[in-house]
Amino acid sequence: MTMLIEKLRKEYALSAEQIDLLLAEMQPIAFAKGEFVVREGERNTNLYILKSGVWRNFRMNDGEEMTLWFASMGEFVFPVWGYANDQPSKTTIEVESDSEAFAISKKRIDELCATSVTMANLIRTVFEHHAFWMENFLLFFADNVSAQQRYLAIMQKNPEILQQVSLKKLASYLYVTPQSLSRIRAILRKK
Repeated sequence: MTMLIEKLRKEYALSAEQIDLLLAEMQPIAFAKGEFVVREGERNTNLYILKSGVWRNFRMNDGEEMTLWFASMGEFVFPVWGYANDQPSKTTIEVESDSEAFAISKKRIDELCATSVTMANLIRTVFEHHAFWMENFLLFFADNVSAQQRYLAIMQKNPEILQQVSLKKLASYLYVTPQSLSRIRAILRKK
């Protein structure tokens, strides 16, 4: 739990007190590898904090899975369409490895934010960080960073993803074929 709190403090600029306040309102939940947090076309209005494991968000594109992002320990995850607008999800969130998370419903967050300025500011901070992360993610791809550079970035920031996700799913995230990813990995092993 100490590693989780440290990562939340570092990544989201939250105090230990803010983290304790939020976690006290959340329910622990376990997910098995291969489970779906939400499937495309379903609704899920929860906000999650991953305590352990890796989750993947993808959508189908011409019959192929296109991985949009991975999340690991210490990251907030929420099905955007369901959380923000109570609409069916346009993507699927799949559990890539046995995981533990904390969950809270949008309804409960709204109740807490309506009665606590501290909680409202905490949630605002989380969503500001998420917006910042999304823009950085988009710029990373917009800057035409090579697949090798994207792979190295994952190695540096989230090495657990490389250990818990199949080559095919990782390749779809990097927008390369599994064969190209194998070549990238071979080149990096030689260095």
